[in-house]
Amino acid sequence: MTVLGIDTATSRGSVALARPGEVLAAVPLLERGAHARDLLLRIDGLLQKTGLRPSDLHGLAVTVGPGSFTGVRIGLATAKGFAYSLGIGLAGLSTLEALARAAAPVRGGAQPPLVCATIEAGRGEVYAALFRWVGGEPVRETADLSYRPEDLLRALPTGARVVGDGSAALERAVRETGREIEVIDPWPMLAATLALWGSRTLLPGSPYVRGGARPNYVRPSDAEVVKR
Repeated sequence: MTVLGIDTATSRGSVALARPGEVLAAVPLLERGAHARDLLLRIDGLLQKTGLRPSDLHGLAVTVGPGSFTGVRIGLATAKGFAYSLGIGLAGLSTLEALARAAAPVRGGAQPPLVCATIEAGRGEVYAALFRWVGGEPVRETADLSYRPEDLLRALPTGARVVGDGSAALERAVRETGREIEVIDPWPMLAATLALWGSRTLLPGSPYVRGGARPNYVRPSDAEVVKR
């Protein structure tokens, strides 16, 4: 199972190739860049770097949000186009769960007991979800939601470690409230985590299934709010 992982939902977008237990290669996208222009070139370069062709792929894994609305749409559209044209399986993973999974090996392989994955959400808010590690896998404690930083800070259990670019907003709230939090920084590119997860999740020979991966926006976009 050779799987392509695509993350364009976060500010540190990336693409990666992996097989079960092995990351073949991973490359970043331009930080906060034009993913629509950059993504296909990066995927092509990644395949050339590893000596693989699109026909060598057995599946794709992509972040479905929350995160950048445009980034989520670009990543899903690209992943679905590849999976459909190649007739291979596609798996979508919450961006926040991908962050939690990526956080586990940051500190010498030790898995933090509680991880709060956070992403900047604009409008003075952050997207966040809490995960507990059980038997080497993250178990969701809360749904993906949007919070004001001070509200999330009050809701965080003692001992939770924060990962993701939403931690900057939380640290500002910390200075105002005096409460301490532990931040996992820097947080790694997510595509490698996605590709490894996809190589374990997708079954060999899995076909493309229409509608199998749907966007997880959490809240309506600014344009939708204005329209309503």
